[in-house]
Amino acid sequence: MNKILSLIKTDLNTSFGLSALQYKLTNKRDRFQIILFGIVILSVLPSYMMIVKGLSNLYEAYNSMGQESMFLLNGFLFSQMIVFIFGILYVMSKYYFSNDLNVLVPLPLKPREIIGGKFVSLMVNEYLTSLPIILPFIIIFGFTGEEGLLYWLYALILILFLPVIPLALASIVVMLFMKYTNIKGRKDLVRIIGYFVLIIGLLFFQLKFQSIAQNALMEGEDFFLKLARDSNLLVKRLGLSFPPSMWGALSLSSYTSITGLLNLILFVGLSIVVFLVNIFLSERVFFDGLIGNLEVSTFRGSSRIKASDYSKSYPAFIALGLKEIKMLLRTPVYLLNSVVGVVIVPILLILSTSMDGGQSIEGLNMLMKAYPHLISLIGAGLITFMGVMNCVGCTTFSREGRSLWIQRALPIRARDQILGRVLSSLFVQLIGILALLGAIAYLGFLSLENLVWITVLGILGSLAMAELVMIVDIFRPLLNWDNPQKAMKQNLNVLIAMGIGSLYIVGVGFLAYKLLGKIDILIIYGIIGFIFIFTSILLYIPLRKLIERQFQILEY
Repeated sequence: MNKILSLIKTDLNTSFGLSALQYKLTNKRDRFQIILFGIVILSVLPSYMMIVKGLSNLYEAYNSMGQESMFLLNGFLFSQMIVFIFGILYVMSKYYFSNDLNVLVPLPLKPREIIGGKFVSLMVNEYLTSLPIILPFIIIFGFTGEEGLLYWLYALILILFLPVIPLALASIVVMLFMKYTNIKGRKDLVRIIGYFVLIIGLLFFQLKFQSIAQNALMEGEDFFLKLARDSNLLVKRLGLSFPPSMWGALSLSSYTSITGLLNLILFVGLSIVVFLVNIFLSERVFFDGLIGNLEVSTFRGSSRIKASDYSKSYPAFIALGLKEIKMLLRTPVYLLNSVVGVVIVPILLILSTSMDGGQSIEGLNMLMKAYPHLISLIGAGLITFMGVMNCVGCTTFSREGRSLWIQRALPIRARDQILGRVLSSLFVQLIGILALLGAIAYLGFLSLENLVWITVLGILGSLAMAELVMIVDIFRPLLNWDNPQKAMKQNLNVLIAMGIGSLYIVGVGFLAYKLLGKIDILIIYGIIGFIFIFTSILLYIPLRKLIERQFQILEY
């Protein structure tokens, strides 16, 4: 137990930089970053409050049907789904690609002690993800319904245990996945392909279960009679897609009866059981999946080194771009974080429409027939916004970590640094463009005009967005990290870049909205393209100067 507590303390200290907090408060540069982080948080509060207001209206809608518990189910289901999906990425990075494994594995520690310490650290991290989601549901339900003290006690217990089940399931899935994909020579490729198949499969089954539950819900003539008799009917039917979320919702909606207590016991009990299963499996599969990640391969195939291997010559920016692309491809954590962000929306769009036979897009069909050019504008806007969502440009220097000194030592001009890193960002963007065009074609909205304008405007917008977010990253790169996940998902630069990028996209989109119907659509396309090109040229000069300056003063 002492070993686990020591590991938890060390891991939390490393993950959140607790010991360095006092220094950051006294150091002017770091103090400015903390203030900047506070400003970023405050800037997203108006949007968050609008979402909370929308949730209040949703509660009123359920209240009018006498199905208030369904409101809580939405909160539990959505928050646990988010924890599970992102938990897979966090678990893979924390368990298998963290730098501290080189220190922990040789120590006399059992797998359950390593996994136990890392799991608690991940739990704390997942609270930061789940709390902003679940708290509005619990607070709105509690205050609007004037619930008693026991309700808030149940809510506190549920919040504490909320991430346990999805995170433990993510841990089990990842450990088994890493064990059975540890194929010599091709394990990274197999794992990347397998991960995409896994995510698509999980999303498919989740949407399929919900579709079956919704269809069963509306069957029978006495549906509305049952709805009037049972205030938890919707929760019991739709909650079958993930029973723990149903138990959480029922424990709060029926907290004054024995039903609420039983559901609370089920929720907490299953959380403990799944966690223990996770620890039990770690003893048997963790090291099997880890072997190979800590090994270093010296060569592939023949051990002979040929002169032709060194005869290829590329311009500096091409070589740098290829290096960045290879880094993304060879590091599963980087590839999954970057590519998932650009393909998940098209995949969800296809899966959701295939589940309900296209009923969810009937209104969209009518709108697109009336205004076919909206597909091009919305598609180009999505592709441009993916330029920050893929996390490639806004972490391009942070991903170098402590090896950034190599880039500084090489005779590579700032111009080549910009072009090479923009190319790597465009590589991921092209994947996003293909995925989006495929989804639009599946929905039946893709025409030759839409294909051309989405591609052209999307690429031009991606160029401008890549330079914009690169300015953020080179200004304050995160170079001191112990696992690659921190460089991408736990990097404040990503949040800052998303805020700035969102403002940029909203500005261009607002201008296009004002011009619609007043001038020809081809002129609007031309104006948007000119803005993207002009922005790219305008940002190039300060970005080049900033790279030159930062390469001289950075510590690493």
